[in-house]
Amino acid sequence: MRRPHYAWAVCLGGALALFSVMGLGVNIFSVYQPYIIAQNGFSNAQGSLITTARSLFTLAAMLTVNQLCTRLGLRRVMTLGMALLCASCVCFGLASSFPAYCAAGALTGLAYGYGGMVPLSLVIGHWFRDRRGFALGLAAAGSGVSTIVAPALVTRLIETRGLRAAFLLEAAVIALLGALVWLLVRSSPEEMGLEPYHLGGAQAAPPPPRQAPAPMGRGMWYALLLSAFLIGGPGGPGFSHLTVLYDSCGYDSMTVAALVSYLGLVICAGKLICGQVYDALGGLLGNFYISGVFLGGFALCCMAPLGGKVLPFAAITLFGLGVPISALSFAVWAGDLLGDEGYESAVRSLTVAYALGMLAFGPVAGAAADWTGSYVPAYALFGGALAAATVIVQWAYLKLGAGKRPGKT
Repeated sequence: MRRPHYAWAVCLGGALALFSVMGLGVNIFSVYQPYIIAQNGFSNAQGSLITTARSLFTLAAMLTVNQLCTRLGLRRVMTLGMALLCASCVCFGLASSFPAYCAAGALTGLAYGYGGMVPLSLVIGHWFRDRRGFALGLAAAGSGVSTIVAPALVTRLIETRGLRAAFLLEAAVIALLGALVWLLVRSSPEEMGLEPYHLGGAQAAPPPPRQAPAPMGRGMWYALLLSAFLIGGPGGPGFSHLTVLYDSCGYDSMTVAALVSYLGLVICAGKLICGQVYDALGGLLGNFYISGVFLGGFALCCMAPLGGKVLPFAAITLFGLGVPISALSFAVWAGDLLGDEGYESAVRSLTVAYALGMLAFGPVAGAAADWTGSYVPAYALFGGALAAATVIVQWAYLKLGAGKRPGKT
């Protein structure tokens, strides 16, 4: 029986990294946030500023991650991200003031930048020539797994043992997962005397490098960066404020935890589905799918004040199917629009623009809630930003003739 290609072990290591830095570090923080606000007497704006500090340092990490990967290698940088996340959980557990919480959030931002989607996209790009969308979706689904299993556990821990115990236990789990990431991940197949994974196995000739469909002008490139920036609102604070959105609409803490766990399940499915859709239908139709379901999720989130049980789960279903746009789509755009030669620099630039968007939109939800008494206006704004980003991206695809269904010219 032929052994599986080692690329799949690297994919597992990447999934563990995303399980930690995106799942436990970013997604699950939304479970902690209402307790941090309530137990420390913070305003909604202060709660948003903690995640804004995280976004600021995510941006700082994005600006340096490519250079660090070149200098240290992808394996070391991803493990560094895990170590920083462990340190951030310890700091959150020991924090007793607003500046301390912001400092802990800053460490989470560095962890996400160094252990998150940029190095994951690069390592998947090195190890996979075929089924890249599926592999990226499979690895990125790790963040959804943690969002399934952790919210109820974290909620129970906080309510029985307190915030400090929950954060310190999380730090211990992340330390163990960091060791596994170090054992599994290798920066490139050449380190092990292997070729990248491609269909047909070792006997088949690897496919030629992907070429850009047509030269991209500077104006179109800036427009593409703008679209990634606009997605920073829906994908960043739009995600992280879901718990306070439903908490402010009168839902009890266990219902909110159940929503977050269900969201993790849908995110897992959504990332796998999104990767398969991109592989099967190409980037153009894949973008229509992912943007359409995500927009539907925001529309239903705006109806949160109506109450009931069915509506929030419907909103979370569409939201979870659509949120992979911030994890998978930038790598797809980079490959479709700029080819293999421009892939790494384009992934980094698009992700930096996304991080800038998270930073710029970060305070919006809390400030809007303090001003209007509701998070709904912010969610309407995030939906509008997503719609504008979709128009820009699809214009670029159609203009360049990119992202056709595989097998069609």
